[in-house]
Amino acid sequence: MPNTCCVTNCRGNYDAENKVAVFSFPKVEELKLKWIQAIPRRDLVVTKNTKVCEKHFTDDDIERVSTFYKESTGETLIAKLKKPRLKEGATPKIFPHCPSYLSSTKVARDGPEVRKLNLEEQHLHKAIADSLLTKEQYDNKFSFQNFVEMQNCFTINEVPPFWSIIHKDKHIIFLSLVITDCVPCITYAITINDVLQLSISYKGQNLSKHKDTKLPIKVSNFNQVLDILKNYETNVINYDNPLDDNLYFVTSSLKKSMNLVEDKFKFLIEFFIEQLHLLKLNPVRYRYSSNMLIFSSLLFHISPQAYKFMRHSGNLILPDPSTIRKVSSMLRSSPVYEQQDKYFLSYAKQIFSKISDGDHNVFLLLDEIHMKPFMDYKGGNIVGNSYDNANLATSAHVFMLNSISSSFKDVVHIVPVSHIVAEDLFTLLKKIILALEEIGFKVMGIVTDNNSINRKAVSNFNNPPQFQVQYQHPADEKRPLFYLIDSVHLIKCVRNNWINQKNGYFMYYPQFEGEENSVQTASFSVLRKLYDIESSELLKFGIGLTRKALWPTNLERQNVSLALKIFSSNLVKGLLELGEKHSLMHYGDTANFLNIFCTWWDIANVKTVTKGKHKNNPMAEPITDSLNDIKKEFLKKFIAWLDKYEKMDSNNGRFSRETHSALRQTSQAFLSVTEYCCNNLNMSYLLLGKIQTDKLESRFGQYRSMSGDQYHISIRQLYETENKLRISRELKLISHTSGSFDIDLFDNCDQDENSVEIIDDFFQDIEVSNSDIDKVADSLPVITYLAGYCSHSAHKNVKCYKCRKKLLTDKEMDVDNFKLIKSCDRGGLLYPSEFVTNIVLHIYIVTQKLISEKYELQFLKVQNQRNLVMKLVEELLMSKDMWDFSVCSCGYTFEKVIAKIMKSATNTLLNNYCKIKNDKQKGSKTKKKRKLETLSEIKNTSSLLEKKTKTNTK
Repeated sequence: MPNTCCVTNCRGNYDAENKVAVFSFPKVEELKLKWIQAIPRRDLVVTKNTKVCEKHFTDDDIERVSTFYKESTGETLIAKLKKPRLKEGATPKIFPHCPSYLSSTKVARDGPEVRKLNLEEQHLHKAIADSLLTKEQYDNKFSFQNFVEMQNCFTINEVPPFWSIIHKDKHIIFLSLVITDCVPCITYAITINDVLQLSISYKGQNLSKHKDTKLPIKVSNFNQVLDILKNYETNVINYDNPLDDNLYFVTSSLKKSMNLVEDKFKFLIEFFIEQLHLLKLNPVRYRYSSNMLIFSSLLFHISPQAYKFMRHSGNLILPDPSTIRKVSSMLRSSPVYEQQDKYFLSYAKQIFSKISDGDHNVFLLLDEIHMKPFMDYKGGNIVGNSYDNANLATSAHVFMLNSISSSFKDVVHIVPVSHIVAEDLFTLLKKIILALEEIGFKVMGIVTDNNSINRKAVSNFNNPPQFQVQYQHPADEKRPLFYLIDSVHLIKCVRNNWINQKNGYFMYYPQFEGEENSVQTASFSVLRKLYDIESSELLKFGIGLTRKALWPTNLERQNVSLALKIFSSNLVKGLLELGEKHSLMHYGDTANFLNIFCTWWDIANVKTVTKGKHKNNPMAEPITDSLNDIKKEFLKKFIAWLDKYEKMDSNNGRFSRETHSALRQTSQAFLSVTEYCCNNLNMSYLLLGKIQTDKLESRFGQYRSMSGDQYHISIRQLYETENKLRISRELKLISHTSGSFDIDLFDNCDQDENSVEIIDDFFQDIEVSNSDIDKVADSLPVITYLAGYCSHSAHKNVKCYKCRKKLLTDKEMDVDNFKLIKSCDRGGLLYPSEFVTNIVLHIYIVTQKLISEKYELQFLKVQNQRNLVMKLVEELLMSKDMWDFSVCSCGYTFEKVIAKIMKSATNTLLNNYCKIKNDKQKGSKTKKKRKLETLSEIKNTSSLLEKKTKTNTK
């Protein structure tokens, strides 16, 4: 209910008919006392609810509106108040129903200053009214609202004669004509269309701005257009920033050229347009396209120093490294985050959404990389300790997924450890497998090396723990979980077991096929003797055999390529070729032993469907579950051979128990996995090369390479390099022709130099006589083999049948020099013609002479040794009339074919020469080291004898 009036006999707000505004008593005591004295009421007690209504105040005392004087326009703005209010110092004066002498009718007068302001306001309003009238008259003459009014306006008013005016149905065009050598040229064209939009062009290119106003602009006044015309009348370019429009001309031309170039060049034009756009911006306002950010991020992660150089060179405008780091951090791809439970396998979740359904069946690869123990603080984050304790990590377990049916592979988790026990590793493996299954991957099995901790950890999947081929899957009891020992690790273990024998490098093994229990002997010493026999030869029957492969250091024993130089079919052929000739002991049994593991490796290392066809090797084709599959039959025989091996009664000259067990377990697992994939996953074949940690070892090489080529890297370096590799997978450039494509961070290309070598007089006396040819008669089979390879190199680039015929001969010919090619041929080797063999023979003899004691020092000083050899052989062949200057009917000069043959042969010989020099250098260091150790032992023995002698004398 509203407050009522306290004045005597007043009915304000007592009923609905007397609704009035009421006012509270003032808070100032002096004014409040005046109100009490004015109101005709005895003993009035004032409270917060005591009110006086508007009937007791004059209109001058009450403010019902609020006024505001706007200086910019001279207007007085009036707004009605929601509730009336009293003016300052107002008192109640009117009291109806009371004697008249109690009421006052005195009217309040404005002061002099107020009256002066009111007068000025009246004059101002009059001036404004006159101005509005003038403006209306001005608008009628110079303003227009539509295209017709604009045409009339330009007819009435004059335009500067500098401009040529063209009236069209929907346009008015103002042209600036410049005549040069009687040739008119339009510099500026100002066009107003039918919707009164004005645009400006300069020499055929639209301008983007007029001063600070973006074009086109809407016009409605003649003088507005006139100002623009005068602005371009006197100056060629009269802008605040002429660079903007010049760049606009260039970018407009480039955009128009987009449809005129091939798709592969459109990316370049977009790059140029972006660089020009950035050129006119303040560096603070740089904004980059997604392609530019991706390109810059990849370049920065490949080489920060190269990126820094490119930015500071000023040739390109590239994002600041801090911007790239912000983009990279948004991806959350660093393994550092995955150490926390809430981010566990977060990267695996990201990549799962981007791979196809065929990539979901995977094997989990596990391997360990050794690191230097080092704690590091960076960006508010400390790394370096083990995942389960405060000790510094000395290694890291890296987990990689590898699909069995596609090329998908990626590291999903990294765990730094100092010392891990089998039970903890089992818990971690199970946690990762269950998490991957929850994401959507189908983990078919685990692949590790033959470390005892790994084997014991996986055996815990069975209760009680047991080492076996397959276990019950922790995520699905109906599915198997296979366990395989890495085949790459096993082939190295076989080689290491062989070298570590204390019986003179002999390995005893049962016969592979047949029921006989005869024991055969494989000798590693035979391989070293074979190497010594051919150590000084440029061409060898033991192709690929090196000192490193035969005498590997502890670090080199980790290199599988050196182990594969031992288990090589070429070495088997070399043993059979030279074994009897040089009376090498056990060469036949050694060749059989090598052949067993060469075949096993051919089966286990198939990574592509076409490898077997490319190598003409049926054992290198994908394995199937067919009953007639020869790879499957060999694995069964291999397992039976290992069973016979286990029953042999010998204490030395055999595999270690762990190696033997792992070989049998993995071979059996190959058969089980093949059967499961073909029967349960409807796969027609299986690539066993997908089930090995070779790709994980390659990843370790990338870690070390990207960390400054260090072997022992820190955990921080490992995290950062893995983050870069993940970013390179996530970020892809987009090409108009190829779509999105990945960037290979380790893509290299070698440049070939073809400078012509001028023959020094020092080498002019080199010749090839008949006696020189007789001296190399024993090496003719291997020289012919090299000639066949050179024919193959030239054959690929020659399409003409007649030209090809000059390179090859009939393979059915019974020639002694072809015996090495025939022994190695599976149907794909080429048999060189006599002409090609003669070229390679001359190159071999000339090279032998150049590296002899007489010429070697001077030969090594030559800038390009290959070109020198080729030039010498060319002159020798020309002097003997053996050079072919003919031109085929196809237009191809045969000299080009000869050059390719010579180049291939010279490359092979000089490459082998460098290997011989390196082996000799390493061999001499080894001999010196052994001699020093022997002398130290003799010295120590002598000192002990002297001490004993002195003691006895005393």
